[in-house]
Amino acid sequence: MTATITRPAWTIEFENETIDRLIDKYTPHIPKKRLQEPTAIATAEELENFYHFRVGGAAHDLFIVQVVANVIDKIPDPELQLFLSRQLGDDGAHAENTRRRVEALFGHDPIEDIQKQVQKHWDFMGDIPRRGWLGFLAFELHYEHHIVAIGSLNRRLSRLYDPQSSSFATARIIPDETFHRAGVAEWWLRKFDKASSTEKAELAAQVIEADEEVQRRRNPYLKEHEKISRRALGIEVEETGVIYDTWRQEVLSYFLDIPVSQLPKLVSIDD
Repeated sequence: MTATITRPAWTIEFENETIDRLIDKYTPHIPKKRLQEPTAIATAEELENFYHFRVGGAAHDLFIVQVVANVIDKIPDPELQLFLSRQLGDDGAHAENTRRRVEALFGHDPIEDIQKQVQKHWDFMGDIPRRGWLGFLAFELHYEHHIVAIGSLNRRLSRLYDPQSSSFATARIIPDETFHRAGVAEWWLRKFDKASSTEKAELAAQVIEADEEVQRRRNPYLKEHEKISRRALGIEVEETGVIYDTWRQEVLSYFLDIPVSQLPKLVSIDD
């Protein structure tokens, strides 16, 4: 692994350009722009599907809050701690907004259902997020970066939506999460780019090992959540696993300064 890549800044434009390139190469049947405006959820079945989808989204955000709260004083890097304080607050606000929107729609507070789903994340993730900064990086990659492409496809392909949830996502969630991903990349590259070539190779191997372990642990959850998302959003296009896999390769290539062609074979979301 001697070749290196030239990294652009991590921006939403970089993300969208990369995802579009992967669609062109691997799934040209998937549109890169929304073809029709979605309709608001209305039927009892649509509402039920939406409940499970949004509870899952709130649990994802609350799990991030709980992990960051656990580790923020464990990694002795004050610059990282200041960034994590922003991430913790943002994801807490995202989870709380979802909680209250679901409560308004269904007439009861879903917090117990949210926490049950959070516990599932703890069950399959175990101690990885608290296993030093390598484990924490693997957590950040999987809960912030690797899910970007599927989230982008969901927004393009959805036929159903909740207008209030969509407005909050546009105003807060999308820009907040873009900031988080850029912040994680900046933190990591400050550390990684100071290492020697030998140290970089060792770090890359360790990161890939941790990232692969998390992928194996998350695969059952990701497959289940994909089904929930499809039902809730009315998505009919299939064969999106290759976009997840190839986007994950792009993320690791960026973080580890290794061309995609030189990465080892990785666990697939479809494994």
